[in-house]
Amino acid sequence: MGAMTDWIALQARAVDLYDGVLPAVTDWDAPSPCSEWTAREVLAHVVDEQLWVPGLLAGGTVDEVADDLEDRLRRLREATGPELVEEWAALREPVAAAWKGTPADDEVHLSYGRAPARHYLGQQTFDLAVHAWDLAASQGLDLHWDDELARAVLDFVGDDLAENPAPDLFDPPVPGFDDPGTPPRDAALARTGRDPRWTADRPR
Repeated sequence: MGAMTDWIALQARAVDLYDGVLPAVTDWDAPSPCSEWTAREVLAHVVDEQLWVPGLLAGGTVDEVADDLEDRLRRLREATGPELVEEWAALREPVAAAWKGTPADDEVHLSYGRAPARHYLGQQTFDLAVHAWDLAASQGLDLHWDDELARAVLDFVGDDLAENPAPDLFDPPVPGFDDPGTPPRDAALARTGRDPRWTADRPR
């Protein structure tokens, strides 16, 4: 993960992707490129991930933060799409403040061990960007990332994720998107087992 990359700015841009995607979601039961998740379940996952950020960055362990979030996480499982959109909107400011207030070298307790906050920030930026694309694809839309965000996410997938268990969460890479001329967004999506050409009537 490049030391000179402004991940705080990239995280904010990944968050901004949802300003365009969420108003376009009209079918919360639509299938998504995540084969076991509907559009609603993709957003539930995104909100779930964001809920953990302030507590983990404040120094909490996974178990401590899980205890604090128990009721909110339970409610997510039953929340409607519009309710999840409201949860997302309420989280934006506290999550952004937590990132801005945390030194990049601070260690964060994650499910697979302790890691620098910069790794967690890259992971969350990656997660936001990829799932914004998932949501858009579920509605028949092709969401583009700006070039800097796309290259940073691709670098993260290729470098940081190679050193931890996270790749076990993905399907095998989709072939045909690893030549030098492949757009970085498409290469990053393909490495996470997503076909950038995905549509609901032609699953990955």
